[in-house]
Amino acid sequence: MTLLVRLIEQIVGGSGRIAALIVIPLVLTTAFEVFSRYLFNAPTIWAYELGYMLTGSHFLLGASLTLMMKAHIRIDLLYAKYSDKGRALVDLVCYSLLFFPFLVLLSQALFNYAYHAFDIGELSGQSAWSPPIWPFRMMLTLGFVLLALQVFAEILKCISVLIGKPIPTEEKG
Repeated sequence: MTLLVRLIEQIVGGSGRIAALIVIPLVLTTAFEVFSRYLFNAPTIWAYELGYMLTGSHFLLGASLTLMMKAHIRIDLLYAKYSDKGRALVDLVCYSLLFFPFLVLLSQALFNYAYHAFDIGELSGQSAWSPPIWPFRMMLTLGFVLLALQVFAEILKCISVLIGKPIPTEEKG
């Protein structure tokens, strides 16, 4: 179980590093658009669409890493007072009954959505640039698949706490 959790978290960590790098072209695209629009009075036809595609990809690819690092916002009026096993039980119930099934179904639907866009050659239609939309939809799918994988790893961690053999966590930072 420990080996599987570590493998999933290596994949999630790698995707998080890639997600962090997406900020570079996002900043460059935005800066180029601002300079082009306000200094040269020549706005681009592609910067807005590329910007929202990069932002969405960055956000969704980073969601699984955020869960792995336990950095999501949590309202824990009662949760913080529970023992480790109590918290593990609450997390296990929420992850396995609510979150994981939802992510699996959503990932499947998003994959079908992306594949359909690829199959028919769908374009974004949001600007004169109008690029193919399937790569962005595939990034959405990948983001949710990675989040589902990390939720599965969290389920395994909860089970390990409940059986008295917690998986040691490495310091992230």
